[in-house]
Amino acid sequence: MIGIRVEEGASISRRQWFHLFVGTLVTVACLYWAVKDIDWTEVGQGFAQARYESIPLYLLFLGLFFWLKAIRWSWLLLPVKVITPRQVAGPMMAGFMGNNILPAHLGEFIRVVLLGRQERISMAGVLTSVAIERLLDVFAVLLLVGIGLVCVRDIPDNLRQAFLGVGLIALVGVLVLVAGLIWLRQAVAWGRAVVARLPISVARQAQLSELIESAATGTTALKQGHLLLKLLVNSLVQWGCNCVMIYISLRSFGIAVPFAATLILLGVLVFAVTIPSTPGFFGAIQLAFVKTLAVFGVVEATAFAASIYYHLLQYVVVTAVGIWCVWRAGATVTGLQHDAELLENPPESAG
Repeated sequence: MIGIRVEEGASISRRQWFHLFVGTLVTVACLYWAVKDIDWTEVGQGFAQARYESIPLYLLFLGLFFWLKAIRWSWLLLPVKVITPRQVAGPMMAGFMGNNILPAHLGEFIRVVLLGRQERISMAGVLTSVAIERLLDVFAVLLLVGIGLVCVRDIPDNLRQAFLGVGLIALVGVLVLVAGLIWLRQAVAWGRAVVARLPISVARQAQLSELIESAATGTTALKQGHLLLKLLVNSLVQWGCNCVMIYISLRSFGIAVPFAATLILLGVLVFAVTIPSTPGFFGAIQLAFVKTLAVFGVVEATAFAASIYYHLLQYVVVTAVGIWCVWRAGATVTGLQHDAELLENPPESAG
């Protein structure tokens, strides 16, 4: 059992308040930049003339997007335990709900905590699967963006160069992961040796060593060729569904751009939601829509209206489903938030 001191809990709370403060500043800045030149009359007209009959189709692809995520997560967890997509769906949706209402992307830790308890498995192993998910997401999104950049000619050079830079960073990350998989035993030994030399307590060293061992176990899924192929295809299809959701949102507001443009917008959106902002990524998503679609000659007011449609539909549905999943699991959002903070910042003392 891990003992928790009051001072540590307080420091975690202050850290989350700091994240929220910084995120609020970023959100305000993004919203200001997105709307400073907008004609609000045109925004109102956009909503008045929008085609809301597209909502069922949008929700269909939203559901498919998350179901594919659940399938992929169950595959990534195979080295830890055989779990069905239905079993992981609840914790997963609770996690996305957490990202919508809590600061600092705490939802990622919430789903780890909830699934770890539900299935009685190592949280370190679950955390590793979430980290691998992010690498697969980056690969899929960058590949789709690359297709978009090839298909769309008139793209500003600075945008192309930005994606090239992100792509190179991702490539380095993939190469490091591949090297770690090839020399897994040596990588684990090296990691444990580094931890042993860190100026931290013995208890914290033991925690980090356990995390390294669990991470090594979790990555074995990537060493199976057929499973890796399924993971890559799944990632591409699920993010393709997100592109369709973007396209539906644009067409609902009369925005006619090539489908390839949605691939580029997807890349900007995924980058936008990684920057510090308030829960739910408000402001960042609106700015991504407005500035990216401006490249394709879309009026800012119409792009802003489409961003609200795209954003709010999934925000409301995902948050509602996530809260229901938390209730069904017999947990509370505040309790999961506390446990997620402890997982993100584990205490050093044990007893």
